Amino acid sequence: MTTEPPFRQLITDESARFRAALATAPNRAVPTCPDWSTDDLLWHLTEVQWFWGTIVADDVSDPQTLEHPERPSGRAATLAAFDDASAALRRALADTTPDQRRWMWAQDDALHTAGYIARRQAHEALIHRVDAELTAGGPVGPIDPTLAADGVDEVVRVMYGREHRLLTFAPTEGQVVALVAIDTGRRWPLQLGRETGTDPDSGEQYDDANFRPAPDDATAVATVSGPAADLDLWLWNRPTSAPLHRTGDTDALAALDAILQEGLQ
Repeated sequence: MTTEPPFRQLITDESARFRAALATAPNRAVPTCPDWSTDDLLWHLTEVQWFWGTIVADDVSDPQTLEHPERPSGRAATLAAFDDASAALRRALADTTPDQRRWMWAQDDALHTAGYIARRQAHEALIHRVDAELTAGGPVGPIDPTLAADGVDEVVRVMYGREHRLLTFAPTEGQVVALVAIDTGRRWPLQLGRETGTDPDSGEQYDDANFRPAPDDATAVATVSGPAADLDLWLWNRPTSAPLHRTGDTDALAALDAILQEGLQ
């Protein structure tokens, strides 16, 4: 049994580190998101935290009805907007019990809660804090192993491995790869395969490589192991503190690399 990280406190901590890294950083390309500048990264998390704080506080059922704030001009004004948005998000989550229903983009109905929004926003703040530190040219600060392991779990089960009503998953025989966090002892077997389906509205057809979580006792043909923080960063296509340890079937490892290549932002 795993212990849930204190997501609300982690949002506070990671947001503060994000802000500190960007407060005086030069406005240049973000190494991990090269289409963004420093100021773009700052505004991105400002908008994200404003959006989800509003969803939670106002119980918005249709996010398309929201009128987004205009982007401020200049670093100081954007920092002030970030402070307001971040405080509003924390306040909304503090005033809402985790089991209260809220809108969420995920198809899994169990994720339509304020509690999952808190979880998602803790990871959003963590990953962009790393982006901010890299942009500022400093070292990446420590990452809480429990939060990082939960981040791996979210990527595996929600970002990539979630079921989708339009898609059928077909496993590829003999392609189970296990991710192993050597510091927390957690293990995630992944069944690689393909998703196929057709969008009934547009007629668009899907045929993509992906994976699903495999049973805990599934036999893996390959393993990728390292500290939970490095596994989390790797899954988000961020640089790791050291190379991950890869063993086993090279074809299965290459297939997993191909799935992850497009990456998450």
